[in-house]
Amino acid sequence: MEEELAQLEPLESEEMMMEAPATAPAPAAGPTRSLGADIPGDVFPEAVGAAPEFDVPMSTRSANVTAQANESFVETLKSVPVAHETPSKAEYKRAFDVTLAIDSTGDETAVDALPGRGNIIEGEALVSDRVEARLSGANFEIVAMSPEIQAMSPLTENVWRWSVVPLTAGSHDLVFEIYAIDEDAVVPLRTFRDTVTVEVSGINRAIAFADQANPLFVLLGGLGSAVAGLIGVFRFFGRK
Repeated sequence: MEEELAQLEPLESEEMMMEAPATAPAPAAGPTRSLGADIPGDVFPEAVGAAPEFDVPMSTRSANVTAQANESFVETLKSVPVAHETPSKAEYKRAFDVTLAIDSTGDETAVDALPGRGNIIEGEALVSDRVEARLSGANFEIVAMSPEIQAMSPLTENVWRWSVVPLTAGSHDLVFEIYAIDEDAVVPLRTFRDTVTVEVSGINRAIAFADQANPLFVLLGGLGSAVAGLIGVFRFFGRK
């Protein structure tokens, strides 16, 4: 009898295990919207309200700003027209002006604030009360001619200007960047790209060659002077 009970006990345990409810699967995490470092060009979603799970990646969070605070900040941003102007052609080591304008007055375009003499590209960007604009390019010397951080004006366009000097010939990129400022956090809004063709011609080509060959000219000039001096000495003593 004891042997029969010993044989039935494991069967009872197995039935209890089979009757135990299965563990419910963990709910799948909802979709998230990133500020989009992996998306070139427009890095903000068109409508933040359409993505309630919108989250800010850790790489863009400030140490003292929570994800919820950043989400609230994003919801306060507004879309405004942006325009920038660059020359279609430039010359080696000859400065030219680059202009960027943002219109938060309610107008439909920011072109009115540009000089209107070069290539003009229009777009839209999300902005906050304070905005920072940057211009960069690996083959240019760039000097800001206006404050990089400006408070958005409800009465007139905000304009940024830079003086740019090409350092090499060829086709090179100038990169416009606009940032909305939330206390000490910098949230990227939109990046513009424009290619400025640096065309070297005439006297500027000679200047470019002289800059590159200047050490060689100095060396050859020194050797030429030394040789000329020796020839003069030989002629002087040869006549005697």
